[in-house]
Amino acid sequence: MNRPLFLFVDESGDAGDNDGTRSNTIYYTELVIQMEYGRLSPLVGHITKWRYEENISTEPKHLPKDESKCKYLLEPIIGLHQAGVIKCSAVYLLKEKYSGPYLKTESPIHNNRLWFRNFVHRQLLEHHYSLYPKEKDDYISVIFDYYRMARRDFKGITNYLCNICGFELDNILHLDSECSWVLQLAGLLAHGVSQVQLGETTKSITDMLSFIPVKDITNV
Repeated sequence: MNRPLFLFVDESGDAGDNDGTRSNTIYYTELVIQMEYGRLSPLVGHITKWRYEENISTEPKHLPKDESKCKYLLEPIIGLHQAGVIKCSAVYLLKEKYSGPYLKTESPIHNNRLWFRNFVHRQLLEHHYSLYPKEKDDYISVIFDYYRMARRDFKGITNYLCNICGFELDNILHLDSECSWVLQLAGLLAHGVSQVQLGETTKSITDMLSFIPVKDITNV
């Protein structure tokens, strides 16, 4: 019997080169939350309760700066991760030192935001599967945060990840994160990972986020 799995992927930062002429971020981070169908209720229930108690009506972009509030949000998530209900991982890069393709204008392949995002998707999935190998009967749906692209580009990401890179992905979806609280959580955690890598958060929050395995892909 197939085991339906959902992989929710969101990023922190932008996919543009930090060339000094635009207000782009100096980093780029992607994070995935893996969940099995039928086991979503504990996480969604916790997020729902947290949003209600904090009176959050719009999409949050940052983890709470207050350590006690951050702990209230993260502790149940850490528990779900430790229990195997969810599985998280992330990749991160610093643009100034990045040696991979598609980001910098002067690189041989030039700057291409879409191809750069797809390349990071690949790095994230390779990292994630190295930690949590796919089982034979898994039916995998990857849900990416919505990114404006032409119809041919939707087909292109499927061809790249499944045919060129060889990932066994049964379904690839793009969903606006405003429509999914789990995608929003992936974005929050991705931003938290970025803050940790940049040394811009407290030791307490850094320790709380240590449950997420992070791979530095600055030099790939």
